[in-house]
Order: sequence, then C-alpha cells, then structure tokens
Amino acid sequence: MIADASFGQPSSGVRRLRFVPRASVPLEAACVVANGIRETLRELLGEHCELVLGEPAALGAQAWAQLARDALLFLTRGRRTDVVLVLPRADARRLVLRAFGESRGEPELPEQACSALELHALERIAARCASAFGALCAECESARAVRPHEVPACTAYFDLRVHAPLPLTLGIGIVRELPEPSPAGALSPSALGSVTVEARAVFAEGTLDAARFVKIQPGEVVKLDTKVGAPASLNIGHRRLATGVPGVVASRTAFLVHDVALGAQ
Repeated sequence: MIADASFGQPSSGVRRLRFVPRASVPLEAACVVANGIRETLRELLGEHCELVLGEPAALGAQAWAQLARDALLFLTRGRRTDVVLVLPRADARRLVLRAFGESRGEPELPEQACSALELHALERIAARCASAFGALCAECESARAVRPHEVPACTAYFDLRVHAPLPLTLGIGIVRELPEPSPAGALSPSALGSVTVEARAVFAEGTLDAARFVKIQPGEVVKLDTKVGAPASLNIGHRRLATGVPGVVASRTAFLVHDVALGAQ
C-alpha cells in the first residue's frame, strides 16, 4: 500500500507526522471537478461563488458510514468509477432554499426535512453538478438520489467548502479506486530535430593490457581483432545504433548505414 506523509492537529505547538493511505484521486482531477461545480453554482445562484478544495483522502468503511449517515447522496455512474455527491441535510436545505430565492439574510434555518419539491430540485442540482465529474468518471450518467445501503462504501473522498454566496459543504466520494494514469505520450521526431548527439563510428577494435598500452611507441604496429572487410558500427555512448561502412564523401567523414539495430529509431 502506498502511503503519504500527513500532519495531525497541532498539540503544544507541534504537529505529529503520520503516514496515511494515499487516495487514488489525482489532485488535478479534483481541481477540474471543483472548477466545474463552482461554475454550476454560479449559474444556479446568479452570484459569484467562492469555494475551497479539500485535499483528497483515502476512506475506510467506517469513515464513509459516518459521512453518509446524515446526508443526501446522489450517485453518478461512470466507466472508470462511480461518484457520489454528498450533501449534509442542513446544507442541502440551505442550498435549495437559496436556489428558490428564499432564506436570504437568515443566519440559521429551522431544522426540518426537505419537502418532495425540494428533493426533486436538489436532484436536478446534483445532475447539473455531475457534468463536472468527467475528469473522474469518464462517460458519466445522470445523477440520481440513492440511500446509503444502495451504494458501496467509497474508497476516497474530498470536499468542497463553499464560503460565498452561502456557507455549505459538498462532498465528493469515489466508489472504485481510479486506475493509474497512462504514461505520457512519446515525443514526435520533429520535437527532437534541433537536438544534437555525438555518434562514434567504430570500424576496427583490439585489446591491449595496461602494461602493453603504456609502452607503445610511435611507428609500432598494433594488432586489431577485427577482420578485414567486417562491418563497422555506429554508436552513441555504449549503444550500437546501426552497422555499415565508414568512409569519406566530399572530403567529409561519412557512414553508410546497412542495418539498424533492434529497438533503435
């Protein structure tokens, strides 16, 4: 299991280091979701929306049960994973009343359950928010209201804490761990066109021990192990790129490639 370093709550001015399981939610994907929901709320409420993205965290079954116990849940199914929008009941009613143009300037709302009309409106709001889940789900379906027992425990979670135009928290639960991101695409040959490399043509080789090498004098004949007419090799560092014939063309050294080594481009 891959873990991340985290710091607990400050105690006597010291925050203890601890290791926690790593969430399978890339931070950049969470940012895309947050931006999409912010724009949805801005369009819905007709006011500028300010929110703070919470850091994605891995969840256990007990933690998920605690989050889902007193909240409205809206499930969006997707190809890569399913996403659950978590709305605490008090925040859900505050949101729907603001969408209806009510509760402006009221510090607290009376504790009461949402009506059938309000629940229907919340489901439509959740469906609009679900359009921002593409970075997580891929090929999302429309959101629908579910009860806690109708959805498996989420394995990862992050929250969006809205500060304006009204205070509320929206939670994003990830049902199945997201797969590891695919490797980045390779560079095209044109992108490397201006990069220069030093190639070395080797057409004859021999082996000498150190004692014999230091005694070589000008004019001595050094025996090579390469046979006459054997193909030469074109190398970059210690890697052979091609075999062929070295020579001179128009007073410049050249190398005529006959065969390219396996795996060389």
